Amino acid sequence: MRVRTRIALLAVCALCGCARCSPAEPSAARAPTVRRIQPSAPAVGDTVTFSGTGFTRTENTIKIGSGYLAHVSASDTSTLRFALPAFLSPCPPEAQVCIQIVLDLTPGTYPVSVINANGTSIPVTMQVVAK
Repeated sequence: MRVRTRIALLAVCALCGCARCSPAEPSAARAPTVRRIQPSAPAVGDTVTFSGTGFTRTENTIKIGSGYLAHVSASDTSTLRFALPAFLSPCPPEAQVCIQIVLDLTPGTYPVSVINANGTSIPVTMQVVAK
């Protein structure tokens, strides 16, 4: 009887997507998403706001092109505000050794994403302009 009950429960879970029946694994819905960037074309030194979902209160990393801005805090899980720096780290925050000191952030179009404990967002495009 227990085997039939378990099989029936698994069949119901397969149909409805019941989270209690599936193993714990990261959900794509939890990964951060960037839905809006304000201003749409910031310059170095401007305060930039990312609106979206899945941000954590601490330890968000913003990847801009091939550079990283680490340790960005959020006021809530849907808003990140930061000053657009002139220089970025060339290494991801988890890197043990970094052979280059900094990357210049120059005007241009960059893919940007947010990395945190929830995962990595799909990159969106940000245009950096000269001041």
